[in-house]
Formats: sequence, structure tokens, C-alpha cells
Amino acid sequence: MERFEVLSFGPGIRPHGERTPIRIAPEGVVLRPGEPTEETLPFEALRVTAGGFDHNQIALTWTKGEGIWSLILSDPRAKEIFLTTAPPSLAPQLAQWRKRTSRVQRGMRLGGILLALLLLLPLLLGLALWWKSDVLAEWAVHRISYASEAQFGNLLFEQARLDLTLLPEGETTKMVQEIGNRFAKEAPYPFQWHVAEDPTINAFAIPGGHVVVFTGLIEAADSAEEVAGVLAHEAEHVLQRHSLKGMVHQLGWRVVVALLIGEWGGGSVGEAAAQLQVLKFGRDQESEADLKALALLKKAEIDPKGMITFFSRLSKEEGVPIPLLSTHPPSADRAEAIRAEIKRLGPWKAKPLPYDWNQIKKKLAE
Repeated sequence: MERFEVLSFGPGIRPHGERTPIRIAPEGVVLRPGEPTEETLPFEALRVTAGGFDHNQIALTWTKGEGIWSLILSDPRAKEIFLTTAPPSLAPQLAQWRKRTSRVQRGMRLGGILLALLLLLPLLLGLALWWKSDVLAEWAVHRISYASEAQFGNLLFEQARLDLTLLPEGETTKMVQEIGNRFAKEAPYPFQWHVAEDPTINAFAIPGGHVVVFTGLIEAADSAEEVAGVLAHEAEHVLQRHSLKGMVHQLGWRVVVALLIGEWGGGSVGEAAAQLQVLKFGRDQESEADLKALALLKKAEIDPKGMITFFSRLSKEEGVPIPLLSTHPPSADRAEAIRAEIKRLGPWKAKPLPYDWNQIKKKLAE
């Protein structure tokens, strides 16, 4: 049976991937055939998406432990064997892959024109970015698929987690994940919620659905509802693609091009990951995240007052500046806007979150 070398990605692998031998068998994809570490990935465990410049590559993704892994089939023969060997259960995903590949290839001519303009008019592009950067970032982000954004976010998180001490599974992580998942039921990509051991009062959102909360923020909160307000706010930064727009602003068009063609260099991923915790949002974006977060809280039947009390209390603290407030500037006008939106949304059915807050904070202190 034929063997192929493919690029694979996952925890512990360099951001630009590593070459991995495979063969495609009737039962699934065999990694490292004939080697002591050989393993078989059943077809049923694989998720099929499109990748590459013209989206004619087959990207296979699967979950192992707590990590997300993927490999790219670019060899024509490997793709042919996979397509003819895959069971009927993968037919819907393969149909979507064919549809997307066909649509992208039809648009390649327009893409070539756009690329030519980018190459021939660098000066005009630079002036346009300076003059209308917000408008162009908005235009570019709307042309990036949710799948590409999610894959980019996974790479960013894997890079960022090298500098984080993530809490293992326990009462605190379970609480954050359970509350967060209430806000992600209709999201275009799967959200993942993490707690990092750090005394800083902060949280940050990664494009594509990762949200990281520091233990310092949880310790500073007086209730689960206050944490829920922050989580809903960060979720909206992702859902409104504020985080992705921030990346475009800070790192420029190379991020846009990488996301459009689905190929990232290790250096650009590392540079982007370094920006995550210092990403700044404008006043309009913060206001949008506030107001839309209230809709998430209402749908989840969570008391919205936690959002107001937490930010209001922190804004009165004296001494060391609080990083969370440097990206979420407090103001009387902002609090009033939140109250007005709560009133506009109408009757609010809220149920107390089922967590022993004293126990949560006690566990964090241990």
C-alpha cells in the first residue's frame, strides 16, 4: 500500500508543521506506518476541511486528549486514494470540500487580479491603509472564512500557551467552561475556555474561539455572575471578530494574506501570539462587546448586574493599574449605557449560578 509524506500540526509540533509518513487504509489513515509509534486514525474520528492557496488540499483534523491535531493532504495521488477509500459517513464533509474547492478555483482569476494590484500598487495601498485602515481591516476580515480564523486561533493558542500556566481540570476550570459554553451554543466555531494561573486581573480573547481568564480575575470577583459578565464580553470580542481585526491592524496585510491562503509561517504566528495579551480595542468595539454581551447573558438567564458591579468596583481600586481596565476603560457613560440596554432588552429572567463561590476561591488559594 502506498506511503505518502504529509505536513502535520499539533501540540509540541513547530508552528510550520513537520513531515509525517502516512498510508491510507480501508479502516482509516495510518500515521508513521511500520514505526513503533504507528497509530490508525479511524475515518469516523476525522473532520474534513479545505486548505491551501486554492483550497484544493484536504485538511484532516482530529482531537487527541486535550489537543487538536491536523494533517494536510496535498499530494494528488494521496487525495485520490483518500477520496476513493473514505466511507459514506464522510460523504457530506467531502461534498462540502468539493463545493468549496470549486468555488475558490472559480474565484482564482479575481484573486490573481487582486494580487497583481497588491504587487503593482504598494504605495497606493500604503496610503490607503494609513487613510482608511479601519475600513480596509473590516473589508479584509469579512473575506476570511470562519474555518481559517479558527485554525489560525488554534495555532495562536498553542504558541501562547507556552507562556501560560494553565490550570488542570477542577472546580474552577469546570465553572468557567460551563458558564462560557452557555454563550457559545450558536457560535460559528467551537469556543474553548481556559484558566491560567496568574495573579493579574485580566482576560483575553483569541480569534477563532479561545478565551483565557487569569486566576487573579476570579479572585477579584465577588460572584460567578461577575465572572460571567467578563466571559460574555470576551466572547463578543471573538464573535464580532474584534480580535481578528486587531491582528490585522497590528500585523498588517501579511496576516490577511496568510488567512486567505491558509498558510502561516512560524515567525508570523509567534509575532501574533505575542500581541494577544496587549491587544487594544477601540471605544466603539468595547461598547459593542458590552451591549451584545448583555444579549448573551439574557439568553443564558444570567443576572447582568455582575458586569456592572465588577467593572465599577475595579475602577475604584487604588494603587497598581489593572490590566483588564486598560483594555476595558471604565466610565460613568459606559455604565449608564449598559443600564439603558438592560432596560431596552425588557423583562429579564435570571437564575443564580449554581456555584459555591467561597469554595471556588478557597480552591484557588490552595
